[in-house]
Amino acid sequence: MGNAETLHGRLTPAVVVAVLLVLAAVVTLGVLARPAAALDNWSSTTCGTCHNYSSGDAFHSKATHSGLGCATCHSTGYSTPDTSACATATGCHGGETAILAANASHTAAPQSCGTTNNCHGYTSPSPSPSPSATVATTKLTVKVSPTTVKVRKSVKFSGIAGDASGPIAALTGAKVSLKVERKVGAKWVKMKTSTKVVSSTGKFSWSYKTVKKGTHRISASIAKKANVYTAKKLMKTFKVK
Repeated sequence: MGNAETLHGRLTPAVVVAVLLVLAAVVTLGVLARPAAALDNWSSTTCGTCHNYSSGDAFHSKATHSGLGCATCHSTGYSTPDTSACATATGCHGGETAILAANASHTAAPQSCGTTNNCHGYTSPSPSPSPSATVATTKLTVKVSPTTVKVRKSVKFSGIAGDASGPIAALTGAKVSLKVERKVGAKWVKMKTSTKVVSSTGKFSWSYKTVKKGTHRISASIAKKANVYTAKKLMKTFKVK
């Protein structure tokens, strides 16, 4: 028979060993050549964290596993299985998405994939940013009563500070700067100023005793408060006879 490689149609041990070595080399090269992106979220011990098995147990005896060469999973040595190979895009289990969808235990609490250490490279998330503050757009109304008054008589200015919907809590306590001016020629000359505080109902008022005849105007303004409300200015005219 000489050095015939077959005996009665069966492969000799030498051929079996050669085939296994070639298969191992092909599988190893395939694992090393798989896309880096497929492993971004998996460590070499990800699956083994929960699936801790030993040789000869039911896991290794399953038909789908026992039919594979050892190097298919143990590409870096029998004591350190490369469990991330299970999750490659072309792996036996169909990739990360398929693995997570195949069994609810992969995504259910307390071992949820997005909150369990070592799964998908999970680390404690950064605190959620605080929501941006809503800045109120200030709206002012000013009423002059009466609009024509005799000299040395008083005129009352009353107003409401709020936004488009009406008085708002954000403007409670805000300061309203009031200024009365008289027109002299083409210029406006300051007569008197005052500062009033917006009440909880959004109201403010001021009474001014006139001292000179002529066309006058009252200006009311609120300076902006950062991240709370915007600035606003309003003017109304009146006459003193």
